[in-house]
Amino acid sequence: MTPKGFIAVVDKSMTRARYTQVMPDDTPSDSDFEPAEETDHTREESTMIAAKVKVWFFDDDKTPVDFVMFALENYFGYDELTAKALVDSIRDEGKAVVAELPAIPAEIARRRVVEAAEESGYPFKIEIEGQQIV
Repeated sequence: MTPKGFIAVVDKSMTRARYTQVMPDDTPSDSDFEPAEETDHTREESTMIAAKVKVWFFDDDKTPVDFVMFALENYFGYDELTAKALVDSIRDEGKAVVAELPAIPAEIARRRVVEAAEESGYPFKIEIEGQQIV
């Protein structure tokens, strides 16, 4: 049973669920609210597509496969079979691109993986190729 105020979010393989708190509706309650019609540009002109960067995982002799699987599943959203295939590729080639993401989400994921590796005492190496966030 889902707790009140939460929704169940199920992963692609339909094997795991997590509960996410429902955000309150942010629609203004004022019935007289109308957005300003005076704009000099259209939505298409103001929308920019974020450049994607490559996230690389590197093989080493000290970081266990279980940790790499954990990182791929928890920080990049892969299911177990896809994570295992990526781990095999990392081991065979010495490194592999595990994701192509916009720069900011890629950097957030990189920092989380590095933090988890450091907390676990692993020298795991992850790099971002492309536009960097300072």
